[in-house]
Amino acid sequence: MNEKKTTIQMHISPDLEYCYRDLFNIYASSSEVIIEFGNHHRSTPEHATVTNRIVLSVQNAYNFINQMHQTLQSAEEKFHQQNKS
Repeated sequence: MNEKKTTIQMHISPDLEYCYRDLFNIYASSSEVIIEFGNHHRSTPEHATVTNRIVLSVQNAYNFINQMHQTLQSAEEKFHQQNKS
């Protein structure tokens, strides 16, 4: 199978929102993967609220996993190199 790679230029909005999340759930079916992100309540740690839900195709979920793994592996290698000196 001959796969063609497409290059995409990404624009990052200057008012991009950063969100801290300290929990996640993942659900998968044969057609999609749903990732929910949320936060534990500070005053009642046994309670949490889901605040974001992202739906990916199964193929995009695999792409996400692979990219996350490569990125974390690269960061870990850089960390070890910095701490050698």
